[in-house]
Amino acid sequence: MLLSLYVRLALNLPNWAQTPGWYRPLTRLVGRFIHDHQAIGTFLVIGAEELGIPLPAPGDAVIAVTGYLTTTGTIAFGAAFLAVVAGATVGSLGLFTLGRTYGHGFILRYGRFVGMNQDRLAQVERVFKRYGPWAVIVGRHVPGMRIYLSALAGVFQMRYRVFVPCVMLSSSIWALIFLTLGRMLGRQSFQLFRLLPAHLVPYAVAVVVIGLLVWVALSHGWRPFSRHTQADTMRVQDSPAKGKVGLHKT
Repeated sequence: MLLSLYVRLALNLPNWAQTPGWYRPLTRLVGRFIHDHQAIGTFLVIGAEELGIPLPAPGDAVIAVTGYLTTTGTIAFGAAFLAVVAGATVGSLGLFTLGRTYGHGFILRYGRFVGMNQDRLAQVERVFKRYGPWAVIVGRHVPGMRIYLSALAGVFQMRYRVFVPCVMLSSSIWALIFLTLGRMLGRQSFQLFRLLPAHLVPYAVAVVVIGLLVWVALSHGWRPFSRHTQADTMRVQDSPAKGKVGLHKT
């Protein structure tokens, strides 16, 4: 159903669904970057998106254009497939590691101010550990959910040996679907770059949510640089004392 929708949009894109004229040079830059750098370009673009970096064009359209380029001999199909899977795996692994390293502690410390205590967090963790692999494999195909799922998998301490194979399997399916779509559409696949940048909506939501969490944390005493400030203060206070001791001994 989603594949059929993309085909219809690419072949007959209504005006209301098109990006404004001033935005299109940005998407053309992405297309030119892929054309000039082939598989490496696809790997970098998909990896950047999976890492959470907002890009002018969605990953679906990027893969479709890459699929079209495999029909012109610009990129070999196998190289294109590996570039998508590797880019998705490396990028999502970076976001997963960030969530695993910092997310759990942050939520555990400041989540209580928004109703997330340790017991509730433990319940969510148990549910995610039980259904997490399927959530990653299937949920990544829901528009806008790939970035969230990578971060949440890290926050809820999913194991690396579970997360990585799930991403590789899911991204393999993703790559095959949209590479095939690009091969079917031919040059019309570039029309997908003209779709409204709805893929940026999750980024906007994430910025608002993170901003609210940081505001709550700051209002309840979180000082990210307090340790450095305190250490510097103690160092400054200790210096005169040490100097006086030295003069006294002399």
